[in-house]
Amino acid sequence: MTAAFFALAGTALGILGTLLTDAWRARRDDLQERRQRLRDVCIDFTVALVRMRQAHWGRGYDDDTRRAAMRDAHDEARAQYERLRLITTSLRVQEEARYALRYAYGLLRQLEGSPPREDEVEPSALDQIDDRLVRLFAEVRRELGVPRSHDVLSE
Repeated sequence: MTAAFFALAGTALGILGTLLTDAWRARRDDLQERRQRLRDVCIDFTVALVRMRQAHWGRGYDDDTRRAAMRDAHDEARAQYERLRLITTSLRVQEEARYALRYAYGLLRQLEGSPPREDEVEPSALDQIDDRLVRLFAEVRRELGVPRSHDVLSE
């Protein structure tokens, strides 16, 4: 009788240990996957804004191609911003990305002939994008657990 009890207790402990280990692994894997998604969407968002900046400078573009490239890049940045909002747990990440997108739209407006908005004069919308991207990188790095997350070189 006692042997059966100890066998049953050993089996229960073995099952419980296996379940806890599986739950821990699943949580770790989920966290790693979410971090990778956050990295990927931050990169895609940044690439779209860099494409806007390149088109704004106009190197190798005629006017129509330049406008189309900026619109396409802005549309892509907007889509990546929405992905970022879904993935991140940080309101600061969302805020910095939103401001970067806002100033990118300001570049597009200026290209289409609208005057800069009041907060896009000094510093310029282009400078504001760079500043917000640095802040975004710092916040994303903090969410990812990178040591010294605010040590991001500015352009």
